[in-house]
Amino acid sequence: MLIFNRYEVRLFTLPMLPILLLLSACSSSVPEANVTPLNYEFFAVGYAAIAAQQGESADVKMLNAIKASKLEAYKELAEQVYGVMLTSESNVHQYQLQDDTLKVGVSGLVRGAKVLRTYHEGDLYITELGLNTNTLPFLKQAEFADNESVINVPSQVYY
Repeated sequence: MLIFNRYEVRLFTLPMLPILLLLSACSSSVPEANVTPLNYEFFAVGYAAIAAQQGESADVKMLNAIKASKLEAYKELAEQVYGVMLTSESNVHQYQLQDDTLKVGVSGLVRGAKVLRTYHEGDLYITELGLNTNTLPFLKQAEFADNESVINVPSQVYY
């Protein structure tokens, strides 16, 4: 009960006002946004020249080209997923460019990629890789992770 006199408000009603304001603020609810997971697909192609490989025979060179093209495809896939780290340095002396250096690097862990095709044409060995992020159940904290497909594995202690 709030009783107003001509110049004062009863003291027992003043502590109730902040509680009433707090309860009224809690009663309003915000509708939840319907968030759908994003579907990312990545494709990469790696090339390797068979004749440029080291080896005693043509078969060994072919095996080395297969490995090199697969690694090149994984590197291309990591560039798409994680990006490329560029480092540039230029040296200028008396307003003239003396030296210009550009370094490029890729670092990342690619899991779940599938070899789509592997073949050779002429002297080139070609490997095609694909990565679909919907099929990756181990992704956690990623922007494209689907919470329903994350597998939680309990920790184990092995003696």
